[in-house]
Amino acid sequence: MDNPGPAFPPCPAHRNYCMTSPETTPRLVSGSQIIRLSGLVGSGYRFNQPGLAADVPVLAGDFRVARLRPGLVAHCTQVENLHSMTSQVLLEPGLKFSLLLDGQADVAFGHRRFQFGPHRDGRGRLRHECTLLSLAEPDLFVRRARRGGSERKVSLTLSPQWLAQAGVDSDDVIRTFCREHLSVRSWVPSASLVALATQMLCPPPGSTLMQNLYLESRAIDLVAEALAVLGQPLPAAPGRLRPREYARLLDLADYLDQHLDDALSLDTIAREAGLNVTSLQRQFRAAFGCTVFGYLRQRKLLAARTALEKHGVSVGEAAHLAGYSSAANFATAYKRAFGMPPKLSRTRI
Repeated sequence: MDNPGPAFPPCPAHRNYCMTSPETTPRLVSGSQIIRLSGLVGSGYRFNQPGLAADVPVLAGDFRVARLRPGLVAHCTQVENLHSMTSQVLLEPGLKFSLLLDGQADVAFGHRRFQFGPHRDGRGRLRHECTLLSLAEPDLFVRRARRGGSERKVSLTLSPQWLAQAGVDSDDVIRTFCREHLSVRSWVPSASLVALATQMLCPPPGSTLMQNLYLESRAIDLVAEALAVLGQPLPAAPGRLRPREYARLLDLADYLDQHLDDALSLDTIAREAGLNVTSLQRQFRAAFGCTVFGYLRQRKLLAARTALEKHGVSVGEAAHLAGYSSAANFATAYKRAFGMPPKLSRTRI
């Protein structure tokens, strides 16, 4: 077999670690390896090509599946397809989080088929999309691959047991979503979520323990944003906005994410977007399903949660980060957003 060459450029910070480094031949992943690793999330994995032997390499690159905790499985891949093939596996119930950073994926969960992958907006810039899907019962997952196609992807599997231990039963919205088979929520991820997913694709060198801890810390942050999104109103159909308007609002959301600590007025935000206040309010709600300040409140609450969980700040300090002068009001808003009081987030560090 000819050397297919590296499917992706290396992670600069860890050039000697990543399997796709140009100094090394990309790792070849056989069908039998995929079948073995798929046992972490389902059963009965098989390829639908009769001539594809189990020991034949089917992927080139880095293919990582790791159980980080009981019920929490991370699947991080940077691969190129060596064959055109269709594969399937029976998945166990749970939540599925997926973010495709590069490439395209043609997959189906049960009767629902998806074309995952970043797309270009009206101004030609690359935009990512996250997807959260609920499997309330076992169902078939099918992947259709094209030879030469590539993927850089992070996906997480959250079992019902893991979700129960995390306390999702206390949140009506999340509980309802989990119980509805093949319910789906998609959204534009924050810049920080994309950065975390990118880090998961290339953890620093170290023991298996240290790498799994590294992956778990970032996986929890991905889950936090995903579950927080479920508590937000569904955005209106994108067709209500012209492509140029939608692209401008995505730029504005990036701007807001970068200026959470600034006391931005509605007039200032409208000027940044090149709109008057009335048009800003109408278009922003059409794009994101919430007001501008509702979006800012949610992002600040996420930042406060990160500070509580990762840095052990006090509830008062977290309230200040989120823009609340009253710790009691902050605690009420925090519990409404995440289904738990902030003091419980802090005790998890």
